[in-house]
Amino acid sequence: MTLMPASVVELCPAYPDRVAKYFKEIFVSDVVEIPVQKPSAEQIVNVDVKAELVDVQTVTVTLPFDPIPYQPNPGNKIFVAGNIYLGIQYSALTPDQKVHFFRAQLPFQTILLNDCGLLIDPHDSIFTSGYVVHVCIEKLIKRQIDERKMYFELLLLIWAEEIS
Repeated sequence: MTLMPASVVELCPAYPDRVAKYFKEIFVSDVVEIPVQKPSAEQIVNVDVKAELVDVQTVTVTLPFDPIPYQPNPGNKIFVAGNIYLGIQYSALTPDQKVHFFRAQLPFQTILLNDCGLLIDPHDSIFTSGYVVHVCIEKLIKRQIDERKMYFELLLLIWAEEIS
């Protein structure tokens, strides 16, 4: 496995400036609970979202059978893992201090492959010149379930950009 530099960019790729050579879209969702020491929520006021990559690796895979057409053998995958950090501001049901804040963490992981789920050719220039993995938060859905629970769903675009 090879470790490659990683960054977090919340701007989505725009051709020709940022070409998303290998990419994947994933949903990250969870129900979060307000910490017990905090009062119950009346409503969600604001959500601050940050993404962090914690592990980016090139994984070489040798298939144990004759490859299908166009399938390199051995071939590469790009493994990506990270966290989404939510800063949640809400109005409380208590009259003394109306606005409260807490943080939540949503982990994610995925594998970047070639088109049609094929392994990436290990001779691809992305592996010789290097690459940077980016995360784009395309959509955030938030919903209050009850006074103590909130539901969050994010659509992430994760892509590898070749370093030129």
